[in-house]
Amino acid sequence: MKRKGIALTVLALTLGLLAGCGGNDAENNAQSSASGTGAASSGSASPAAMKEPTKIQIGNLFPNLDANNPVMQELSKRTNTTFDLITVTGDRNQKFDLWLASGDYPEDTLVLKPDYVEKYRTAGALMPLDDLIEQYGPNIKEKYGKYFDLLRSSDGHIYSLYVPKLSTEPSPLLQANFAVRYDVLEDAGYPEIKTFDQLYDLLKAFYEKNPTIDGKETIPFAGFDYYGNGADNLSSPTFDASGLINQGNFTIDDQNDAQLLYSTEEMKRYYQFLSKLYNTNMLDKEFFTLKSEALVKKITEGRVLAGYFPSWWVQPEVEKVLRAAGDYDHLYAYFPITFDSSAENKSFTSLMTRSNWNWVISSKTKHPEEVMKLLDYIFSDEGQILINWGIEGRHFEVKDGKRAVLADFNEKKAVNPDLQWTETASPFMGTSIYLDHGTKLADGDYATPTTKESVMSGYDERTKEVLGKYGKEVWSDFLPEIQLMPALLYQLGDLEDVRADMKRLQQVWLKESPKIIFAKNGQDFDAKWTSMQKSLEKEGAAKATDAYEQLWKTSIERYKTILK
Repeated sequence: MKRKGIALTVLALTLGLLAGCGGNDAENNAQSSASGTGAASSGSASPAAMKEPTKIQIGNLFPNLDANNPVMQELSKRTNTTFDLITVTGDRNQKFDLWLASGDYPEDTLVLKPDYVEKYRTAGALMPLDDLIEQYGPNIKEKYGKYFDLLRSSDGHIYSLYVPKLSTEPSPLLQANFAVRYDVLEDAGYPEIKTFDQLYDLLKAFYEKNPTIDGKETIPFAGFDYYGNGADNLSSPTFDASGLINQGNFTIDDQNDAQLLYSTEEMKRYYQFLSKLYNTNMLDKEFFTLKSEALVKKITEGRVLAGYFPSWWVQPEVEKVLRAAGDYDHLYAYFPITFDSSAENKSFTSLMTRSNWNWVISSKTKHPEEVMKLLDYIFSDEGQILINWGIEGRHFEVKDGKRAVLADFNEKKAVNPDLQWTETASPFMGTSIYLDHGTKLADGDYATPTTKESVMSGYDERTKEVLGKYGKEVWSDFLPEIQLMPALLYQLGDLEDVRADMKRLQQVWLKESPKIIFAKNGQDFDAKWTSMQKSLEKEGAAKATDAYEQLWKTSIERYKTILK
């Protein structure tokens, strides 16, 4: 079970579920400033290059998006296009399935998850992009460079577009997922927390001094059940705790051999830590059943000392509540905690490409060249500045060669969080077509406004104080260097031949895991762990592992050939 992605993308995509749908024309008397080459500047084009704007129909994920906002108007001018936004609302998967079944999907371009890219490709709904990129995609080719063939599908053709990983530093928003409260750290003198033994001792000492808080029982360690199956507290934390690369339901060793995660020593070891917490009354009694909202309530009551809190959840769901209440002592610090401090930490991994919500061109389009020119423009440095920073003079300024968000625009955003929709948002926001935070463009400045300096400027004084105790400036400073991977197993899709086997294996795992963790002693723990392993073997663990191992080895050999 992979952690759900990055905080900003999850927030943007969640907002896309909130309102009603409909087609939306951003036909705002767009003026041509270029011939639609995708390499346009914002200056005036020669009369010979002038032509009628091309209307492009786009599958849009964001119902709150104002199709006539300043950035949309500027994009229209620069690319000589107008936009007809067909907005997805409700259950996205259901909408994509209905579109495909009826053939009533957007005529020109839409954004799809990788599994739906494959569904649409198989159904003949997508146009191969190879020749279009060759003719009209100079910025795409330039950005990808030697990694260009990573765009190719298994049949050798390109069907969707997404950006490569070009950043040379981690996103300043990135943080570890094991969280410890500020006052707990202060009470212990701000010790370095690298291992679970250190975490246990820290929590135990504070808990013994503070068994209750405001008359309610203190909870030293908690988690939450986001998807209703209990897996959120088990799989991703095991990868993080072990320093392993998160491959989903399997681990992959240095020889590219797979092992079912549920049978690994790493998972057993994390379960032993949880069981130790449970048997000393330090694990939340609702560890396997607590929903997100209920955990937020416990946290805001000041009862939860630590836990596994992914950034995509804790930032929008928890920190905003605590900050709004002025409760800075109960904010959390984020450490990459592992079993062994000397072990190499491989848990912070990034793909060489970001394939999440990918852009495709519909086979129904009547003007594929113009659609490709538009998408290629988004890959240009100028296009990235526009969709990420906005318009110079209105949303940002340039000082000493560096872009900075205008102070008055920042103030307006602080008062009105929805301002992005009426000022700077576009259908490309929050998808796989904007460059990562931390990426520098050809001018030496950042592609997005989310820089280390901007993140630091948003910290309260208490957070700066805690970070300073550890000699850090942002939480990402605690993380090891990010390793680039051409692929991760969980993103290669599921295998139909063992789909039923995997479902049974997951059911066994989710049913038996609480029994193991709630075991009363080590002997009971070992007996229950052994029992689960026998059940997994009976339900096809070997067959599923062999199938996914072969998928991985075949895929990794292909990527090795591409990256030679």
